[in-house]
Amino acid sequence: MTLSAQLTHFGLHANDLKGMVDFYTRVMGFVISDTGKSSAGNEIFFMTQDPDCHHQFVLFDGRPKDLPFNPVNQISFRLDSLDTLKAYRKRLAENGIQPMRVTDHGNAWAFYFKDPEGNPVEMYCDTPFYTPQPCGEPLDLDQDNDEILKRTEAMCRSRPRFMSREAWMKDIQSRLDAR
Repeated sequence: MTLSAQLTHFGLHANDLKGMVDFYTRVMGFVISDTGKSSAGNEIFFMTQDPDCHHQFVLFDGRPKDLPFNPVNQISFRLDSLDTLKAYRKRLAENGIQPMRVTDHGNAWAFYFKDPEGNPVEMYCDTPFYTPQPCGEPLDLDQDNDEILKRTEAMCRSRPRFMSREAWMKDIQSRLDAR
């Protein structure tokens, strides 16, 4: 039997649950699919952007305010296109949120920011290329899409083991099949 697990959702505890729900619905575009109390008694909000998925994101109350560090390393949202990535950057800017970093990873275009409780968030979309990671080159999302694509391809081709995303996916699938 081949084991395969697909990550479908994640949950976070929040200090200011109502503020986090407002941010992720109003700014990020999620809708609340359900709300109630968890088995532990926490207030809970289920949210989604996909009618095929009851919840992609869950927020709970009860995050301790005195944690010595943020236990969340990163929340990443995969987007369908460079245009959607640019649209999210614009929406966040309109709400006073500026990216901390805008990066060309070769295999993805991304920007990073912090949500209202300081959780690092990545918004990204795939490129048609593969290049070994980590890779992080500057990215100017004000350029037109054709120029971004051209610059990314040139950067990827200059690095070792360049291949198309499709070829990389086939390689990964053959490695998964060999398990």
